[in-house]
Amino acid sequence: MQSEGERILTVPEEMEDVESPMVTGNEWVSLPDISRADAGIATLNLIHMGSRGLVEWVGPEKPPGHGRPERVPFLAPHIAGNEGEAAKLGPCFAWERMGDWIPCARTRVLTASGDQCTLTLIICAPVGERGFVVRLELADLAQPAHGHAAHFRVGLAGRWGTTLNTVFTRRAMHVVNHAFYSGWTKSLVLEARGASSVAALAVACSRPMEWALSGSDGTPAEAVQEPADGSGEIGFSVWTRAALEPGQTWAADFWFGANADPDGAATTSVHLRRVGYQAALAHTLGWLKSRSHSSRVPGAMSDRAPGAMPRADYNLHFCRFFAHGRAIDTEELVMLTSRSPRYYVSAAFWPRDTFLWAFPAMLASDPAFAREVLVTGYSRHTANMGIHAHYIDGVLLYPGFELDQHASYQVALGDYVQRTGDVSILREPAVRAGLAKFEETLSGLRHPEAALYRTFLDPSDDPVRYPYLTYDNALLWRAFSSLAEIARKVGDDVAASRYAGTAQQIRTDICERLVAEGPFGPMFVWSADLRGGFELYDDPPGSLLLLPYYDFIDRDDIRYVNTVKYVSSEHNPYRVAHGDYPGAGCAHAARPWPMHACNMVMAGIADSESLELIAKAPLDGELACESVHEIGGKAATGGAFATFAGYLSVALAQAVMGGATIA
Repeated sequence: MQSEGERILTVPEEMEDVESPMVTGNEWVSLPDISRADAGIATLNLIHMGSRGLVEWVGPEKPPGHGRPERVPFLAPHIAGNEGEAAKLGPCFAWERMGDWIPCARTRVLTASGDQCTLTLIICAPVGERGFVVRLELADLAQPAHGHAAHFRVGLAGRWGTTLNTVFTRRAMHVVNHAFYSGWTKSLVLEARGASSVAALAVACSRPMEWALSGSDGTPAEAVQEPADGSGEIGFSVWTRAALEPGQTWAADFWFGANADPDGAATTSVHLRRVGYQAALAHTLGWLKSRSHSSRVPGAMSDRAPGAMPRADYNLHFCRFFAHGRAIDTEELVMLTSRSPRYYVSAAFWPRDTFLWAFPAMLASDPAFAREVLVTGYSRHTANMGIHAHYIDGVLLYPGFELDQHASYQVALGDYVQRTGDVSILREPAVRAGLAKFEETLSGLRHPEAALYRTFLDPSDDPVRYPYLTYDNALLWRAFSSLAEIARKVGDDVAASRYAGTAQQIRTDICERLVAEGPFGPMFVWSADLRGGFELYDDPPGSLLLLPYYDFIDRDDIRYVNTVKYVSSEHNPYRVAHGDYPGAGCAHAARPWPMHACNMVMAGIADSESLELIAKAPLDGELACESVHEIGGKAATGGAFATFAGYLSVALAQAVMGGATIA
């Protein structure tokens, strides 16, 4: 155990002037780092249960220089003249998002022979399919330099340097990178091969495709195999030929199939070509629209906050596909912090993240999927219920008990039943076992004289100063209250009475023992030892501001009013009152947290400062991040924070539905 006064915190490293990429993906494949400057795809990844994390295809490291190591993109668009001389793209790429999710870029092309046209690039990972497509479209041809048509080679160039396994940090896998052409499926296969295949990609084209492979020495080859130590690289190119006349539009679709081995990847690429680009795009756009927050918000309300709903939907889709996915080797649903390695604790499971932040967005957009998340969570993650962090398969990753995480399963269960009325979920064996585990664990954490329960870590995952936290116990009250309501719905009056009695005891003891005199009068303390010691503080990941959100107390209760005043005042050492985007942070990360602003919205006490931060600040390219620089509003810590993106999306939608005006 740590000595008195010693609190060992694992805090994030701060980022400066972050260049946020475009992102996209689906349940099977993630593209977390698409360059806005040149449309290069730095990495793509799959969830791999056997590796307990992500498997990434990345480019080779750039030659050593100043600063952090950087990598060459794994994949980039490549346009050439008919003789193979590279065309110039640019000077810039103009981006938009189709359906608030699918990246689309436009730029100009200039060949060495003087031909000019517009290139449109679309990257779509069709919902339900194991792969993605890069559409390259040429149009707006200027008068050809020679004859009636201009001739181009249109395709993609890749450099596969290393295969990485990512859980928090990235490390090279001891696998052989293997590339070859499959004549049967007319696809170029990129396999990460260990004792057997780990996973594979296969690229094919909607038009006749030409291809080239080379090893580290640059020599062309029919097949390439590089050593398992990551010292080599594979160069590959795929292209097709285009003849473009003025007024014409020409397009080619490069499909990437993903699967557990080369045969699966190659045949998946065949399937994707059979589906076709137009059908895949139409299905995906319809799927996104039907689940969007915008589909539930009247247009007149959206007009009062221009840009807020597209940002809400972008974060919603980011949460759906980067905080959830399916393992390529087992097909199981996986919940995780983020499928982007840019998030500092990526590719792991936190109960709080899944059930308190991502889950409300999933429940609002897709109740059937929310049910699957709940059942999967109870099935896989209750053996370590309440423990800090798990590997994606449920095995313990980062020890330390957190009471709010322990309660989060039951809070989400209560929200699900309340919204859907579906009590059949209680018949799931995993849910029944989880409820028993919930109470069994609590029995050893209760104070001997009060219905208050201790925790080891706080909602920032850091050691507590005092073990009895107001927020944690209020969340526990919510869990027991929800279970009481569920028991009433199924006619179990005995259980309902027991749950309700426990909830009432917790509430009484919070109001009697976790209130102290603050700078503005009586207020809720952050934590206490129940022997006279207490702490005034607030933590955005588990904020006292949320007490009304969880129906624990009314917003006009003087104890709550004074608590809000404290959090927003100079008495709070983590209040940031200056800059373009003021707010509140905490000991874990002292700069303003967008989550604090979301808490203000969800509690019904939002001010213009909070609304501006979540609706207008750059964040991480409009996506959720842990904290921001108060000057400029760019991400300071925790970029690509996928679970929180769900919570942010719900807060934005709620603000708009509440009539907020955001200029």
